[in-house]
Amino acid sequence: MSESEKPNFLEQAGSFAADAAVDTAADGFINKAIDGVAGHLPGGAAVDAVIKTGVDFAANTAINKELGSIEGAFGHHEEAPPADSN
Repeated sequence: MSESEKPNFLEQAGSFAADAAVDTAADGFINKAIDGVAGHLPGGAAVDAVIKTGVDFAANTAINKELGSIEGAFGHHEEAPPADSN
């Protein structure tokens, strides 16, 4: 692998930090919304964690795909493989 093909560690760390910051903010917003709805449903607390996990995963996948597309426009990000639909 030539020097120009090697991944830039600082660039990757910056991309990871940006992805993590957006994911964390979105997760907090989503989890508050789910808590609000689950609190009004009989048995909502029993499925709250399961719903959060699934919704967080779907949201994070979508966010990372969009951030990858934006970063890719500037030549800084390779497209991630599609998420498993199972």
